[in-house]
Amino acid sequence: MTHETDFLDLYRRLGLNPGCGMAELKQAYRRHVAALHPDRQQGRPTDARTASRLQRLNAQYGAAMEFHRRYGRLPGAPQAASPGAHSGTREVSGTVREMPDPFAASRDATFSRSAEQAEPSHAAHRSHGRVALLLVILALGVLGWTMHTASLTASSANTDEDTTSQPGAGSVSHETAGEGVMLHMGMSGDEVRALEGNPLAMHGDLWEYGPSWIRFEHDEVVEWHSSPLHPLHTEAHAASDPTP
Repeated sequence: MTHETDFLDLYRRLGLNPGCGMAELKQAYRRHVAALHPDRQQGRPTDARTASRLQRLNAQYGAAMEFHRRYGRLPGAPQAASPGAHSGTREVSGTVREMPDPFAASRDATFSRSAEQAEPSHAAHRSHGRVALLLVILALGVLGWTMHTASLTASSANTDEDTTSQPGAGSVSHETAGEGVMLHMGMSGDEVRALEGNPLAMHGDLWEYGPSWIRFEHDEVVEWHSSPLHPLHTEAHAASDPTP
């Protein structure tokens, strides 16, 4: 029966595609029959496989011709969409039924295998895309943190330079000294800062100006030491441990 014939094998043997024209099918069939015919095998030993191939080809071709006679098209050709009964349909109990396409099952199986093979590939592509996005986000985060750290370092360096360049910090104010104000006992911390500037170091009530120092009690000067290397504004720069 025609629906039991492997028409795909017929097309493969003839080097054709399903849906080819009748003229192409006949021409390819005649060419293959001529090549397999026993008359072409003269002088050669009888080959059972060649005879079997020729017999199978004849059977498949006959089934294809029967299919065309009954349904008006070759196996695998698209079905006609014209309404009503025609050569591709049969009338059964007043109902028109279209005969099933013999290649439908093969095509469905092929499409199913293709879809199953394509799904892992699509999943792999999506996974690679997510990994690439995460790498980009991580690189941007590292770049932003590096720029932020560099900005903080530059800002800190500028602040240190501004503090170092301010006049009067830990240095002697010559303008104040020029006004005749000298360090004396009982001066407050604010007065000492106005005269000598901010100390270089502070240890409780002891303010250090390099090798010189001033000691306070209850925020009043009680003693000092003025070094020639960094003299304080006193009446005698060389005086040390003066008495009241």
